[in-house]
Amino acid sequence: YAMPRLKRMWTHLSRQKKGVGLRGPGEKQLEVDRRLVERRISDLKNELGRIHRRREREVAARRDLMTVSLVGYTNAGKSTLLNRLTGADVFTQDALFATLDTRTRRWQLPGWGPVLLSDTVGFIRNLPHHLIASFKATLEEARQANLLLHVADASSRTALDQISAAYNVLEEIGIEEKDSVLVLNKIDRLEDRNRLVRLISRYPNAVPISARSGDGVERLAMAVSEALSRSFVDVEVETGVENGRLMAYLAAHGEVLSKKYDDTRVTIHCRIPKRYLSRINSSDAVVRPRPGNAVPSKPPSGDMEDVA
Repeated sequence: YAMPRLKRMWTHLSRQKKGVGLRGPGEKQLEVDRRLVERRISDLKNELGRIHRRREREVAARRDLMTVSLVGYTNAGKSTLLNRLTGADVFTQDALFATLDTRTRRWQLPGWGPVLLSDTVGFIRNLPHHLIASFKATLEEARQANLLLHVADASSRTALDQISAAYNVLEEIGIEEKDSVLVLNKIDRLEDRNRLVRLISRYPNAVPISARSGDGVERLAMAVSEALSRSFVDVEVETGVENGRLMAYLAAHGEVLSKKYDDTRVTIHCRIPKRYLSRINSSDAVVRPRPGNAVPSKPPSGDMEDVA
């Protein structure tokens, strides 16, 4: 902000002193200020890079659990929803940008097991481009999440504009293609119920809730379970009985439903996340898909190493 304005800040000082070509105190001070600003910009970029790398390491360390991230327009009630779902006691306030950093808590999702739920900084309309890098660092949780919960304020007269603005920000920071569930929050504050009807007609898969009263939270949990299950595949993996490493990998990253032995071969029926299935590169393994994709009774866990 200051860089293009430095020149006008020193117009009260002379530009020349004792002859043509000699620099006056105004020009000297301008050069000093320019160097200070450039150094400050460089320091901030380096600090932002360190924050981004630290967030990436923190998120990568949580890959043994499924992760869900709350995103949406500022003051949509994301922190209140985090408190409602996880029993946390994070700061909430009916104000813009009450949340300025990411918070992550464990959520015991009914019918699924523990998942990690992250709150993030709220979006704004027409996000300035010079802030996009800052948002990328702050929203690393959302970038790495398995599912996004897009929380919108259904009681706002500009709800449609806010939903559109949030989608635009997701597109700008490069995470618009993630699987998401639209959550229409604050239905307890609706004076005109027809407004909710219009929103649902526009977004038929949206889940109306009130994070403050708890209305609709059970429906939201079911919707999250169903959405997370879409990332799993139901397969049969046939391999040699001596391939204990592969069997341990399947048990650690998915849910083994049955095993069938036939001489030196074993057929394992399991549900496993699609991203882990591609890592099964054993030369003697045969992978066959099965119909159906039910929700697993426990979340995947374990490391991310390939199975040879």
